[in-house]
Amino acid sequence: MNSLRNVCIFVLLSLVILSPLYAQTDAADTTAQQQEQNKFNFAANWNRFRASDSLVYLEYTLAINRNMLTFKPENDGYIAEFLIDASISDEDSVLKRQVWRTRDQVDSLDATSMSMVIPVINSFILKPGNYYLEIKVTDIFGEDRSRSIKFPVEALNFGKELVLSDIQCASQIKRDKSDNPFVKNGYKVLPNPSGVYGLGMPILFCYFEIYNLAPASSQEGGKYTILYKIIDADGNEIKSFPEQTRKKPGASSVAVNNLNVVTCVSGAYTLRVLVTDLETNATASQECRFFVYREADFTQGGAAFQKVKVQDGQGSPGLDASRYDNMTEKELDLEFNYCSYIATREERKTWKKLNLEGKREYIKEFWAKRDNTPGTPANEFKAEYLGRVQLANTIYRGTFVDGWKTDRGRVLLVYGKPDEIERFPGTSDSKEYHIWHYYSIQGGVYFVFADKRNMSDFELVHTTARGELYDPDWPRWVQPNY
Repeated sequence: MNSLRNVCIFVLLSLVILSPLYAQTDAADTTAQQQEQNKFNFAANWNRFRASDSLVYLEYTLAINRNMLTFKPENDGYIAEFLIDASISDEDSVLKRQVWRTRDQVDSLDATSMSMVIPVINSFILKPGNYYLEIKVTDIFGEDRSRSIKFPVEALNFGKELVLSDIQCASQIKRDKSDNPFVKNGYKVLPNPSGVYGLGMPILFCYFEIYNLAPASSQEGGKYTILYKIIDADGNEIKSFPEQTRKKPGASSVAVNNLNVVTCVSGAYTLRVLVTDLETNATASQECRFFVYREADFTQGGAAFQKVKVQDGQGSPGLDASRYDNMTEKELDLEFNYCSYIATREERKTWKKLNLEGKREYIKEFWAKRDNTPGTPANEFKAEYLGRVQLANTIYRGTFVDGWKTDRGRVLLVYGKPDEIERFPGTSDSKEYHIWHYYSIQGGVYFVFADKRNMSDFELVHTTARGELYDPDWPRWVQPNY
């Protein structure tokens, strides 16, 4: 694709990344900053699909941030209106044009309402050739608030050989057969024309079409494969997803997928797709650009400032990693919950935003990052940790709670097995309590667990470990007359 196609996306990403720097400028720049922030912006992109043997379906999409529009009071709410003017031209003149006016209405101008993005979609049917697609959006109630973006477009003849449409990046894809402009081939595709992903949008949904699959002469020939790869700005392959094998529905097919990209460091990436027809072994490929932005990467010491290149394969998700591909979401959630004591706050927040496929991929990467023996297929850390979970659930189960959730279970998972356990049985004058000793942690620490309610539910009442509960008067919990 021509690099000019992504000009608006680069501008959008640059504004997102550089906006925290505005606060560092002096007062003399205030007016210029306000003018820059008041500029009318929107994201736009386009994709080519086959309309017929001799025609191209050029679909263009926009994302307009509601807070870019000027709202006026009307009845019990507020309204904004904007004009969209899209045209197809050659070197000399406009060949096709679409102009329409759209209204947006809100009940209030609160931050939640104004943070929404308004999606827009439309299309042109073109003969093969070279064109320019120009899109202009005007804020009707704003004073001189409009912007125009112009893309060079090559409308390709999809021919007779195996070939792919463009890859459309989306924020969501789901099955839908309704009469809706965002629905095609049984899928509702909500496009993401900015191509920006991150913690707020951790999953890259993608849609593309496959044309000219060969008729099958065998069972194997009735299939095709799809391979997805992510390439960084330096041309390095940083992620490869398992190859998918599918049956041919006919000479054409539709492919959708959702890929977890939130673990990528902030920057520009390429999604590369390779399709192989198993009847002829013919291959076809297609690429699309996307971007990852994670605010934490740009804080001091964040990943964007680290020169270490992270590659898949540095750590292993474990010898049993394939089981995640068949686990239900409930099973995945349970295993990740086991890890809540060692997961970072960012990892826990990200997990809540992932779908089933995203969780399957993310948990593999979660364990791979913690593999203390890179280069080997086993992940000893994972095996030991999950082994301690099983142990906790077996011997430390509480009256109303699983063992890993109890105080003893948590300490076991975080600090490992104690070097020594002192057990003090209950008497008529005291309650039962245990003391766990760790001699190699922080120069030697201990944890005191007391059965405060005489229900065999041992609760942490004191420890000398840094950052944990410290109570030198802990004996009061085991000796009522202390």
